[in-house]
Amino acid sequence: MTAFARRVLLMWLLAAAPAVSLAHSTLSPQRQREIVEQALDAYDQAVELSAQDPRAAEALFRRAAEHFRALRESGVRNASLEYNLGNTYYRLGDLGRSVASYRRAQRLAPTHADTAANLEFVRRRVRPEIVPSGERRLVERLLFWQYGTSLVQRWWACLAFSVAGWGGLTVWLLRRRAWLATASLACVVLGVANAGLVAWQLREESLHPEAVVVRGEPLLRSGRGEGAEPVLREPLGPGVELRILDRRGDWLRVELRDQQTGWLPADVVERV
Repeated sequence: MTAFARRVLLMWLLAAAPAVSLAHSTLSPQRQREIVEQALDAYDQAVELSAQDPRAAEALFRRAAEHFRALRESGVRNASLEYNLGNTYYRLGDLGRSVASYRRAQRLAPTHADTAANLEFVRRRVRPEIVPSGERRLVERLLFWQYGTSLVQRWWACLAFSVAGWGGLTVWLLRRRAWLATASLACVVLGVANAGLVAWQLREESLHPEAVVVRGEPLLRSGRGEGAEPVLREPLGPGVELRILDRRGDWLRVELRDQQTGWLPADVVERV
């Protein structure tokens, strides 16, 4: 990464963070800039040393990951931050956390091409390879607006359509133009629809959060406990994606991307 590209990334990261933060950052803007610079410098040095000195490169990649995590733990929620974490974890051979980070980046910026490409690249290295069911792919194509935009974008769309719709209806009361009433009502409907999508996603994320296997190679079992029969013969490696359906003690009932269900220990997964 050139110095110019690094500065552009740094400014975009810090400028975008307030708009998508889920919590107020505990770090000052100046300290955030310092941490980003340190992380990017460590990452760039590690890339240069990868072929000549793998051990030194690994130490630098770990340092970069620590800096990026420090930003996230301070309250910054940003697609660029998660994208860089995904790249760093992949370089460290941590497929699970790499997939989880790319998924978070994609949730915040669904149309970011580099995130989508890197996520698919890492997914092809996850074992076993579990592809979405035909039903799920069909749903995602039909609900393209839901799966192709972020929660923040849908919220702003709700706000914009609602203001335009109710504002237009107010004007219609004075001018009584048929086209104005039609357009305004359409905007109101779109505003309500986006509000419904936002509410639905927040409910789903609360009840059935998405997660990724990040440690060990657990077997998907038919019930809670190590004595339960395996549902799949092959263990789930780091990077396997799933949805949490239920929790009972230290066990989770989960659904894989192909809609296969079973139970896993709770400590082997990380929520997206």
